[in-house]
Amino acid sequence: MKPTAASQAPPEHRVQVVLSACSADDAESVLGVLRRYFSADEGADDAGHGPTSPDPARPTVWTAAFDTSRVPEEVSRAALGGAVTVDVQGGPVAVARLRDVLHRTFEVEDAGAASGDQEVDLQLRLRGR
Repeated sequence: MKPTAASQAPPEHRVQVVLSACSADDAESVLGVLRRYFSADEGADDAGHGPTSPDPARPTVWTAAFDTSRVPEEVSRAALGGAVTVDVQGGPVAVARLRDVLHRTFEVEDAGAASGDQEVDLQLRLRGR
């Protein structure tokens, strides 16, 4: 696999993102926003993984890693058709940068968090504004 900007980012700038409980269009909207503001790994360009019809026994998830070294000054709002669950994992500063972009783009509800010395796990619920 060819190295990407996100995969070569220092660990303190790299954030792993997992989207679930949403439509493919909403997942693409969220990933598109993140790709616009942060360098992404190749997985961020995929349309999704799993079945195209909603089946609770076989949930669809989308994953990508982002390099949050560059902090965007201005962010524009984006629409979503429904709610999106986003799990974010990375260093505290990187997670805060990514969360800030999501917060400025979508309506964000904190759904849970766990912190360690060097890593933060955060679950967010996004809705369009």
